[in-house]
Amino acid sequence: MTQYKGIDISNWQGSINFSEVKNSGVQIVYIQATEGNFFTDPYLQEFYDEASSKGLSIGFYHFFSPSVSADEQAKYFTKAISGMTSECRLVLDLEQSGGIGADELSRIAVDFLENVKANSGLDVALYTYASFANNNITTGYGLENYPLWIAEYGTSYPESNPIWGTSYAGWQYSDTGYTPGVNGNSDLDIFNERILLDDKVSIPGNRNEESSHGSVKYYIVRSGDTLSKIASRFGTTTQELVKLNDISNPNLIYVGQVLKIYTNRQVQKDDNNFSSTYVVVAGDTLSKIASRFGTTTQELVKLNDISNPNLIYVGEILKIPVINSVKSGASSKQYQSTYVVQNGDTLSKIASRFDTTVQYLARINGIKNPNLIYTGQVLKIESSGSSVQGSSTTSTYVVRAGDTLSSIALRFDTTVNNLIDLNDIANPNLIYVGQVLKI
Repeated sequence: MTQYKGIDISNWQGSINFSEVKNSGVQIVYIQATEGNFFTDPYLQEFYDEASSKGLSIGFYHFFSPSVSADEQAKYFTKAISGMTSECRLVLDLEQSGGIGADELSRIAVDFLENVKANSGLDVALYTYASFANNNITTGYGLENYPLWIAEYGTSYPESNPIWGTSYAGWQYSDTGYTPGVNGNSDLDIFNERILLDDKVSIPGNRNEESSHGSVKYYIVRSGDTLSKIASRFGTTTQELVKLNDISNPNLIYVGQVLKIYTNRQVQKDDNNFSSTYVVVAGDTLSKIASRFGTTTQELVKLNDISNPNLIYVGEILKIPVINSVKSGASSKQYQSTYVVQNGDTLSKIASRFDTTVQYLARINGIKNPNLIYTGQVLKIESSGSSVQGSSTTSTYVVRAGDTLSSIALRFDTTVNNLIDLNDIANPNLIYVGQVLKI
């Protein structure tokens, strides 16, 4: 079966150089169009025009909000992409349950897919991650009739699930990859012909103007926070935060939880690249952070769409511009060296190049099959510098769907007990998506 190299993108990456993307061998680009019935990606039109002009095959996806009517979301999605053409199936991105049971969630997912197909005339598919497919949706509602695009990392092949078995039209095998022309980490995908439409098809209706929706920020909940306080701080409402972050109980949020926030300020587009993110801690100022990372306050303001450079919040996640080096002395963290896998690389070649072993690389990168690595995959290689005496913390990690303490411990070459002690975890079987762990 023919395979196609792909990526999926959203406003988080900012402006993209699609010439470099095309030259890197990428063939398919999936663009986030919408979320719920309340957000159209401000980069949708730009991404579509630029990717189309470079001859890339384009698809669109919609991030599903279980709290909003499936019919309303289907109409919102197809209206946002009206007048555009697609060579790939329109995709439902299903990652949140909203507290809904597997039967009901499966039913409304099928409702959405059927409505999108009816409204657009295009075939459709579903994206989700492995543990969600196993635990949050179920058979008996027709989901198996729609091709699956599955996300699963650190494995040589996606695991079987009750609905699709081992069949898939797309596999997102990394969310920390590197693609030339794309800022920061990149989602890397392998697609096959089942994701493609029979022909390039135009979605009915006229092209829309560029979305005026605001920029996206991420914030890490800290002690003493409430949703109402956070909403007030960022000029939004508790209701919006509940809807955006799939929060079932607005009175219950967790320290370390990462919240997505849509601000009222229109996104400021520019060509700045960013290579990493930084979580603001007590005592930080933009000038201190800029000095630490060898950049300027002005660059941080522009890249993060900051209205008041004298006002940043503990827990706020900032994008950091591409830099050549990090100034020492400002932080007690160790910085991981990374390597981007090139065509023709093997783990043994990379291990030899960096004077390490295949076993060590496999262990610290969570690689189950050392004979299977991918061009563009980002590998951790080694630590440089030394940690401050009395502290073994070298970095932080944001918990993702499907993570367990044991899988995180294995990935970072540590132990579950060490993570428990370091993060003051009362129940090792209970961690939360978005929780920030010290490693």
